[in-house]
Amino acid sequence: MPTTRLPRFALMAVACATAVAANVARADAAPAASADVLPRILVFSRTAGFRHDSIPEGIACLKEVGAARWQVEATEDPAAFTADRLRGYRAVVFLSTTGDVLDRPQEEAFEAYVRAGGGFVGIHAATDTEYGWEWFGRLVGGRFATHPPVQPAVVRVEDRTHRST
Repeated sequence: MPTTRLPRFALMAVACATAVAANVARADAAPAASADVLPRILVFSRTAGFRHDSIPEGIACLKEVGAARWQVEATEDPAAFTADRLRGYRAVVFLSTTGDVLDRPQEEAFEAYVRAGGGFVGIHAATDTEYGWEWFGRLVGGRFATHPPVQPAVVRVEDRTHRST
């Protein structure tokens, strides 16, 4: 079984790209032919607490991995969270967000977007975000408790021909 050593952010990036692809792609849809018809995703990385150094790498990874599948717009501006603006995105990615990053009207707009079928992907510290917003806690499925030290990882790829690898 081949072994691949990945940079510190690559494991999270592979997982997030898979999750984004699941939220963006439709099983019955063929890949788009040109960039102007690709689905758009919003990558939101605002922090009001700890800031991960890997955020720029994460944005770059989502752009690179999804280059033929989606367009990435990255922002830290919570003003993007209005009904009109969110309507233009197939999915919203919270990339290592921390703390209270949205006000109540922005939370309401995002909740309505998800309830209407908009996609959501929470990456890493997204579980360390919006503790006072119960709905968001249910959306992310869990809350941050403590962060273990950074640990090296080894990935063993069993099937290099499968599209997920």
